[in-house]
Amino acid sequence: MSELWPHLPAVVGAAVYAEVAAGRTPAPQDSHPDQTWAPVGGRVSAKQVRELINAISTLAEEYGFPEPAGNDARISFDRDAAKVIRGQLDLSWAEAGNRDLWSFLALVALPHVTMWRFGAGNKERWIATDLTRHTWARLWWQAVVFAGHEHVLAALSESDLNQLLERRSIGGDPRLVREMARAVTELSATVSRRPVIRDVTARLRRYLAFLDVRALSDQQVRDLCRALTNETVTRLTTYPSHEEDPRT
Repeated sequence: MSELWPHLPAVVGAAVYAEVAAGRTPAPQDSHPDQTWAPVGGRVSAKQVRELINAISTLAEEYGFPEPAGNDARISFDRDAAKVIRGQLDLSWAEAGNRDLWSFLALVALPHVTMWRFGAGNKERWIATDLTRHTWARLWWQAVVFAGHEHVLAALSESDLNQLLERRSIGGDPRLVREMARAVTELSATVSRRPVIRDVTARLRRYLAFLDVRALSDQQVRDLCRALTNETVTRLTTYPSHEEDPRT
């Protein structure tokens, strides 16, 4: 059975974020006086919120918290934190789509780790205006999309994930995300992944204007993603950036 976690209304979240951005040292709390709840379902207890705080805090310490961490350490933290967040938050997809829930996590329950991970400069990391950019929402959804395929997720960079998940026509289909990610991560190490994933996601989005991948089998989706990736590699190899592909 899915659980209900506290919500922090947008106007309250904006005020709390303004305090953090102004220099207030954030400290984790298991509740907020202005928090709200979805109307129907079982609410988590303050004890469960504290358990999440402790689990994420302990994990962050393994990666250097509260001291600044390098990029590799932060990405490794994200991969492990995704499993913790998904394991501790038993949410329905509808509840996981509620922006106020994620604002509660970033601004009330886990502000100290949010600050360590991203600093206070990017409001999207704190207030969930975009779930693909929010510190904790993006990790929960990554864990959902790559459930059973964690090795594929581990091979992706933050930039790779942005290309896949921030494109709604792709990111809205977990199967499509997984197979495109698999095709890209299986490329030879001699191929630069960044230009490939930029090109192949654009290529795929053009296909999606005429193709409903929901009608395809798993193998057909896999074959499509591999074929498009191979097309991209051929194009980038044959027509370097300073040359013009006559087909475009």
